[in-house]
Amino acid sequence: MKASRVFIVVIIALMAVILLFELNAPTRFKWDDKSQSYNSKQPFGCYVMDSVLRASLSQGYEVCGSDIDQYFGRTINSRKYTFLFTNNYADVAYFKDVNLLDLIKDGNNVVLATDENYYSYEVSDLSEELDFHLSYIDDIYMSTSNIETLSDRTLMDTIHWCDDGMFGPGSYLVSPAFCNYELKLSSSFRPLATLNRAKRLVGSQAEGYVGTIAGIRNYGKGKFIVVSMPMIFSNYGILDDNIRPLVLRLLSECGNLPIVRYDQSYVGKTTHEQDEEGEGSPLRYLLANQPLRWAFYLALATLVAFVFFSARRRQRVIPVITPPVNHMMDFVKRIGGIYYKRHDNVDLLTKKYATFSNDLRTKAMVDIDIDNNELIDDELQLLSNRTGIPRDELQRQVRDVKDAMMATSISDKRLQQLIDVMNDIMHRINI
Repeated sequence: MKASRVFIVVIIALMAVILLFELNAPTRFKWDDKSQSYNSKQPFGCYVMDSVLRASLSQGYEVCGSDIDQYFGRTINSRKYTFLFTNNYADVAYFKDVNLLDLIKDGNNVVLATDENYYSYEVSDLSEELDFHLSYIDDIYMSTSNIETLSDRTLMDTIHWCDDGMFGPGSYLVSPAFCNYELKLSSSFRPLATLNRAKRLVGSQAEGYVGTIAGIRNYGKGKFIVVSMPMIFSNYGILDDNIRPLVLRLLSECGNLPIVRYDQSYVGKTTHEQDEEGEGSPLRYLLANQPLRWAFYLALATLVAFVFFSARRRQRVIPVITPPVNHMMDFVKRIGGIYYKRHDNVDLLTKKYATFSNDLRTKAMVDIDIDNNELIDDELQLLSNRTGIPRDELQRQVRDVKDAMMATSISDKRLQQLIDVMNDIMHRINI
């Protein structure tokens, strides 16, 4: 193998090893990023969740930011929505001149996933008006916000979904890191999910905890759902097999209204669509990841070096090789000339018959050289079925050929007639 080819093979092998190593390397996530931003691919971002819900919810799913006013305006024209707030309701209440309580009364739905109470004038006294509040779960029940507990499968809470007529009861294991607050709800609420926290020893007694973490109530023409586990609405939540059913069940409680998730970091649909189009480009994916980007640059540098050094080599002249002359026709003409000069028609007919009988055996599975009279009759009948020629006529034709081969000489005309008979039989078989 030439040195240039060895060089190319070594470079390709090194690139393959580097790519495999980087693809199999563990992904480094930013667990402290709890922004729940639409463009964040971290565990507690919402890029994956928004993509999955947008593709799977038939009623429609959108993300909005400062343009949330347009959805408030549409509700005036009898267009209703389900608004999803994840720890960011205060941003709307402070800066938007709209009362969400009036929107709910008018027939819109609100899903509030939060871990804080709203008792101020600026946020419309939401907690007081709807009669709910959150309380911190004491540390005695292993409440923790330490994200490291996500990897400890022995330390899990059990979430029980209450039978609501739409969905049957169910139990799901969730890390304690997702829930540090319980809900205190009035009788106007119907509990949707409860938390069963594992027991631990306190002194000489084993204690546990049961509390409500999601509830729903009717308010005017709309519905209000409050959830004390805001971080389940994230990439991690939608990809976790235990949390995903909770997310979908909570959103399904609001019926078939289009869902609008508020995200204060959302900068507009046009920019987001451009981001999604860019993410679909393989080249953009390569350049967005540092290991793949350097592998791509190395491949380009190698290709440029190969082209540069290859251009300096002198091109070799490839000789034109004349294909060998086919002398088969000359051979056939010589053999034919010998038979013509000798005029040995019997030998020529014998060779033609040998080819004819062999073709019958291979193509029609018929053997006309059998000495047994009963078997030869069966073979001729089979040949008659294949060719459409009556058996008696076939028997006569075969007998004429065999008799001519036993003669001392035959005329040119008779030879031509017998050869035409054999050719006609083979032609009928090949049709």
